[in-house]
Amino acid sequence: MLTLKSYQQAALDALTGFLRHAAQIGAPAAFRAATQRGYADEVFGGLPCVCLRIPTGGGKTLLASHAIPRLGADWLGRDFPTALWLVPSDAIRSQTLKALQTPQHAYRAALEEQYGANLVVCSLEELSQIAPSDWGVKAVVIVATIQSFRVEETAGRTVYSFSEDFERHFKGLPVNAAQALRDVPDALVTKEEAAKDATGILKNHLNQPRQSLANWLALQAPILIVDEAHNTKTDKSFTALKRLNPSAILELTATPITSGTLGKTNVLYHVSAQELAAEHMIKLPISLAEHAQGWPQAVFAAVQQQKALEAAAIKDEASGAEYVRPIVLFQAQNENDEMPPEKLRTYLQDELHVPPEQIVVATGNTRELDGLDILSRSCPVRFVITVQALREGWDCPFAYILCSLQKLSSATAVEQLLGRVLRMPYATRRGQPALNRAYAHVCEAEFSKAAHALADRLINGMGFEALDVASMLVQQSLEGDLFESNRPPAGMEYALIATNFVVSKPSEELLALPGVSQVSIGGEVQIAVTGAISADLEALLVQGVRGEKKQTAVREQIEQHNALVAAQKAPASRGAVFAPVPLLGYRVDAQSQLWPLEREAVLEAVELDLLTPFALELPNFDGVNEPSAFEIGMKDSRINIRAADASQLVMDGVHTSITAQDLVRWLDQSLFQKLPDLTQSQRLAWFTAVVNRLLHEKHHSLVQLAQSRFKLAQHLEAKAADVRALSAKQQFKQLVLQEEWQIEPDWQRPHVFEAGRYPAPVLNRYCGRWQFEKHYYPVLADLKDGGEEFLCAQLIDANPNVRHWVRNLDTKPCGFWLPTSTQNFYPDFIVERNDGLIVVIEYKGAYGADNSLEIEKRQVGELWGKNAAGRARFGWIMKSQAGVSMAQQLEKLLA
Repeated sequence: MLTLKSYQQAALDALTGFLRHAAQIGAPAAFRAATQRGYADEVFGGLPCVCLRIPTGGGKTLLASHAIPRLGADWLGRDFPTALWLVPSDAIRSQTLKALQTPQHAYRAALEEQYGANLVVCSLEELSQIAPSDWGVKAVVIVATIQSFRVEETAGRTVYSFSEDFERHFKGLPVNAAQALRDVPDALVTKEEAAKDATGILKNHLNQPRQSLANWLALQAPILIVDEAHNTKTDKSFTALKRLNPSAILELTATPITSGTLGKTNVLYHVSAQELAAEHMIKLPISLAEHAQGWPQAVFAAVQQQKALEAAAIKDEASGAEYVRPIVLFQAQNENDEMPPEKLRTYLQDELHVPPEQIVVATGNTRELDGLDILSRSCPVRFVITVQALREGWDCPFAYILCSLQKLSSATAVEQLLGRVLRMPYATRRGQPALNRAYAHVCEAEFSKAAHALADRLINGMGFEALDVASMLVQQSLEGDLFESNRPPAGMEYALIATNFVVSKPSEELLALPGVSQVSIGGEVQIAVTGAISADLEALLVQGVRGEKKQTAVREQIEQHNALVAAQKAPASRGAVFAPVPLLGYRVDAQSQLWPLEREAVLEAVELDLLTPFALELPNFDGVNEPSAFEIGMKDSRINIRAADASQLVMDGVHTSITAQDLVRWLDQSLFQKLPDLTQSQRLAWFTAVVNRLLHEKHHSLVQLAQSRFKLAQHLEAKAADVRALSAKQQFKQLVLQEEWQIEPDWQRPHVFEAGRYPAPVLNRYCGRWQFEKHYYPVLADLKDGGEEFLCAQLIDANPNVRHWVRNLDTKPCGFWLPTSTQNFYPDFIVERNDGLIVVIEYKGAYGADNSLEIEKRQVGELWGKNAAGRARFGWIMKSQAGVSMAQQLEKLLA
């Protein structure tokens, strides 16, 4: 099974936290608590309907596979839920279904980890073959297109029609089944429908559920996974989804609908391009070359670049990397234009002497990619020619270069082709720097114009943010060696970013501002702006147009412009190198090897005692009080517990007695992967003791505990963490803070701040007006405009001794960290002085500064600085300490 990337784990953790909170206080309140934003409930009410916003190349399908078990357990409390996975096209449906049905595929492995052999993945056509008795004792995942359900008249779609294939499923349904579907649109047979039925069958089912595929799914109250969910924000789609009676909806898209009165997307977690790049999911930056002379120059440059990249790939493979054959995607012109696909093929062969077997054409009429294993070493293809878009589902991480012979501003499907060249082969960083970036050749006169056009496509069509896009684009030099470094050379002069604005009547005040000039384009007077746009200039530009829509468009233009300008000014963009920052290491004694000091190293010496009164106490656990019948049994060596009622559609209604040991084994089955440091004998002894205590001392019934089993598992997982933390705290104090081990900074394995690797989460970035001149990256993570921490950042930026600094990230692998007994500590600011000395700064407000965790953070930071032999310092900064102001503390620390 594929190991999840950090951003994927963070997205799933956000989903889990939301679901568990929603189970207690409802989805709208849980969403507001998680995001500090309002919850759009106009369509689905209080039903959980949230979105994970993942840009192109982020692995949405893998996330969905891991999300289904979480939705089933944390929201529904079901061992074996039903999930309907909706995709936008039949090509993607076939691809997704095949992957989910293939043993050992990562998508299926994510589901089998939870459900084992009790998993069925099928298409709509195969659904009726699942025996009625299997529903509720197997997890069922159905892959279908949204078009299968999206109709105005249900009579026109097979899924809503009366079907003999489902007669055995509906036979013996509880009498209250019709009640469960009463509020579901078009679920019950009406008088009008029965009157039109020539077979006479429907007359016997008046006001009863139609025996259809859609109704059978609706009775399951399925989890809905909606891929490319931005395509489903219509009244017709909303009705189709409501007909399925979903219990929860998870949307996945790169471009959610964030405005409008109906169907606005509830974005729970947003992944940035930098997060993808930091995990080597995509190639960045995009090295952009503009060709004013037209398509012949662009084509020639792309062919030459392919040769250079292939040479780099051969060197890389010789050093142990996996095989890569860089490919160019040509976007040819339309059939009636100067250079359509076949003419481009001839040009490549006759003028540039490209071997014919290296070229394929992929258009609506010519499908030379079909059946071709383009990743095979024996495949000769290096150039793919298309016009609009390659077929959906075709994925080739060997694509490195996009060469568009069309104008970017008018070309269609550029987003899809860009998505192809962004994917990183094997999701692994390459040894040759040239193979870690993507390349684009475009027929534009100026870099500024090309950058704006490409940025528009990346932002509006592919789900990237303006601040990300700014640092994703670098100007490509067409002279000299492009492949010496993966960052621009130091001192590189960028072309000025200029943006044109349409202003009806430019005022003298506007024209007098620096960087503003008046130009005439096609007889239309426009305002050209270079350099950063200030608040005053923005106000004048916005005033120059009328109407809210036009003013919003101007503000978006300004945001994109300022992001591009800021990206060029950042030290990382200009080739500056940040000095390495040492992590902490330890030696067991003076003669032993220096090892990385991680919390896990301390935990190895901890012996957990899970039978103490503290370990057996679950103070916040309260079982449910609704009596119900349960079935518990063994199937394929797995414990199954299901409610014997209509919600799980148990057909036989058999009630069997359960034992405490059955519940203990279910807990062990559910938690063994979440508690890897405990042996099975430890787990079973602990779970048995906890269950017995709940039964005999807290007087819960066994049925209540079975009903609350998912909640009980969550409490046990949290309690294990508490026990572990309590034991680790004393051990950490003894071994680290009291230096029973020899603790010292490890200069041989330091943390390195790399250009282009700053995966700041989108939803908590700094968006203020103040321009930080010395921040190493164009973007700042988690800094609010105003307040004490913001003032601290301003003082650091203004200090003359500071070369550059980083607002530290609070996650691995890109954030600098120090260990504590409970978690990693990520200090707020990392500073490099002009003389190369490293200063690590933690700012702490008065609130909470004296709690035990904060005290431990300060102690470990000061230990790091004390043992750095004068090469690094640690500072704990507050608004005021012993009468010394924040400015005075920083001045002394940075002097």
